[in-house]
Amino acid sequence: MVRTAIQLFTLKDLDEPTWELVSRVGETSFDGVEMYKADFDAFEADDAVERTKQALTKDSLEVTSAHARAETIEDEFDDIVAACEAVDISTLVIPTYDGAAFETIEGIETAADRLGAIADSLAEYDIDLLYHNHTFEFGTVTGEDGPEVAFEVFVDRADGRFGFQPDVGLATHAGYDALKLLDVVSGQAPLVHLTDTVPDDDYLLHADVGTGAVDVEACAERAVKNGAEWLICENGRTDDALESLAHGSEAFAELRSRAGSASDGQ
Repeated sequence: MVRTAIQLFTLKDLDEPTWELVSRVGETSFDGVEMYKADFDAFEADDAVERTKQALTKDSLEVTSAHARAETIEDEFDDIVAACEAVDISTLVIPTYDGAAFETIEGIETAADRLGAIADSLAEYDIDLLYHNHTFEFGTVTGEDGPEVAFEVFVDRADGRFGFQPDVGLATHAGYDALKLLDVVSGQAPLVHLTDTVPDDDYLLHADVGTGAVDVEACAERAVKNGAEWLICENGRTDDALESLAHGSEAFAELRSRAGSASDGQ
């Protein structure tokens, strides 16, 4: 059955060490957590790694992955790999990229080649690389056959060298169909950011699931059908981190059950 996790960026305003955030998640229905670069930076403190590992073990939580920018992985490669090894992270995710790269075919090809090289370097340490979309990837670029969606070109140019972490809320905010997004990366997206959004409100780029425009139940079912192993909750724009954690826990437990049942019935 598909499992659920929460991106710890959702809890950033709590200003607590990573192990305390993990313990909070351990009190919910989530099966895991997704970290980001700030968690790696915090590992430099005395016994932070050990306390984080203890919190994960105590509540039987798994670290699905961690977000780190391309330049961070390149510039701090050894430290990033060491942090992954410390808490058993086998997947890194590029959370965003220079939007200008997605304005031309040439820029997209350069970005795909760059991430392909990073993926090759990480593969030597048994770490997979995924790319997480924002909103700017869904504009159009001019190809040989006319206008094409930049993200679709990017997936084609990736050519299986790295995978994807589709964010259905951000795609919806950009005016792109969330179900189509999941189909475009079918078989290449083991982790899905099952987020919500209010398209006409820039502040509500992310919203708690079920409060925006995304059909999250349909997206959960499609994601599982297309091979997703984890559905990940994130609300980077929340005004109440604890409320978003509680809301997400309840909503994702139900989505996990329904998506799993739909998958079993196929």
